[in-house]
Amino acid sequence: MLWRNRTFLLLMTGEIVAGAGMWISIIANLAFMQSLIPSETVKGLILMSGLIASILLAPKAGVVIDMYDKGKVMLFASMARTLSPVFMFPALAYDSILWMIVSLIVMQVSAAFYFPTVQASLPAILSKDELLKANSAYLNISTLSRIGGTALGGVLVVSMELPMLYICSIIAYAILAVVTLFLRIPPVTSRNMKEKVEFREVLMIARKDPALFVGLINNGLITLFLGGLNLMILNLSEMQNEPQLMGWIYAVEGTSILIGGLLAKRWIGGKNLVAASTLMLFFFALSQFGMSMADNKAMVLSSFSVFGLVVAFFFPVIATIFQKRLPAHQQGRFFSFKSMLDRGCFLLALGITGVGLDLLGITGYLLFIGSLTLLSGLLTLLYSKKHKLDVRASDEAAA
Repeated sequence: MLWRNRTFLLLMTGEIVAGAGMWISIIANLAFMQSLIPSETVKGLILMSGLIASILLAPKAGVVIDMYDKGKVMLFASMARTLSPVFMFPALAYDSILWMIVSLIVMQVSAAFYFPTVQASLPAILSKDELLKANSAYLNISTLSRIGGTALGGVLVVSMELPMLYICSIIAYAILAVVTLFLRIPPVTSRNMKEKVEFREVLMIARKDPALFVGLINNGLITLFLGGLNLMILNLSEMQNEPQLMGWIYAVEGTSILIGGLLAKRWIGGKNLVAASTLMLFFFALSQFGMSMADNKAMVLSSFSVFGLVVAFFFPVIATIFQKRLPAHQQGRFFSFKSMLDRGCFLLALGITGVGLDLLGITGYLLFIGSLTLLSGLLTLLYSKKHKLDVRASDEAAA
């Protein structure tokens, strides 16, 4: 049973605590930049700095994850992440963007090791039939920590000085490191660990398997939108001159993700996951077109509720496709490869979103990205049908 698995419970406990700490840091970082930098483009460029470092380290991270004890990899990554908020204290003392960049680099480098390890660990501790449910639960836990983190951060940022927010993040990351000490993840035994492990193997696998290819394309497109989401939400809040709108958007989106996560296994557990992920792109486009009515608060909130619901279905489905199509000894490298692509998309998204908001405005940008999502959905649907792609959450369903 999923919730009787001690290691899974510890992973999810750590995710709640660390996720809340991360979102408190994000809100504090946005508040810090808001007082110093007026341009959305420059804000995006600053946020890119940490992503660049994590992209460069992704190939090495994948090899480390596959070759060494996954529990220890997560422990060292958690300890490194604890240092990230520490570097914000000189940033606050001297109004230094440079120190903030150092903090972002440390946070993203630790994430480059930690999150792919979590994804690669799930097939090692769970049966294949539990993966979709586990990925949905993981997304829900991440959402709960985000809702709690943003709500707590929103309260703290108006009631406390920024240093206190970073202290809260340090405490959360330290708790994660302690929890990680108790993880017990079975080692990969299907591969001789002395064998040379090469990252480029993953590129060949992804290129040869159409299901992995479609999953990466669909995932990359949505990540391209998500990368600039915080800047966009900040812009919506400023446009309507309602600072509290940011909190409402996060709350509505997060609540929809929780509801969708509870329904994901029931609604699509026996269906073709590749087709389901492609269908979700059309609903993503619908929500983006709705968000383009930026001066209508009700429409914006409704569109984010649709967006959150679709996210709850999309990401567990994509993760399950990857976990079921790949052998255990390649998953560390693959999820590091995916993490590298995600961060590349985030990097590109921050630049596109910042420039798009400055040049096109919020409405023009959302119409553009919604049209791109719709076109991509049509293309991947045709590609999936051409190659007759079919991946199921349950092996019995596939049979």
